Amino acid sequence: MTEFNLETADRLRRAVGDIVRSIQETETTPGGQIETLGFLVRDGAQSIAELARRRRIRHQSMSGTVAELEARGWVTRSPDPADRRSVVVAATDAGTAAIDESRSSRSGTILRAADEGLTAEERAVLARVPELFDKLGATIAAR
Repeated sequence: MTEFNLETADRLRRAVGDIVRSIQETETTPGGQIETLGFLVRDGAQSIAELARRRRIRHQSMSGTVAELEARGWVTRSPDPADRRSVVVAATDAGTAAIDESRSSRSGTILRAADEGLTAEERAVLARVPELFDKLGATIAAR
């Protein structure tokens, strides 16, 4: 059995990054739009400033992303009830459907790759990985 050490931790980090990038390449919608829409679907309406902070981009860049999402009918803007000078952005039903479709497509890509490239035993090991990643993420977040 391989020991989990700094070298294997680095291999894991790189492998996860490679998988994420490979899956992102299958997207037809730009990653910034998908990520922004995902925040809105998962966490509810937010200000442009909050979305920009979460994506670690400038407010102006996020305004452009929101405009693109709005043009697709995936988000709406409305006055912020707490500060009428600001707006909040919310996902529409069409935006929620687009995220659901994107998530399903990405999950299908992983499933097909596992079916094509891994043995039954390897797929059984892979089935435990989400639980382990959840535990790892919680440990990292608790630091």
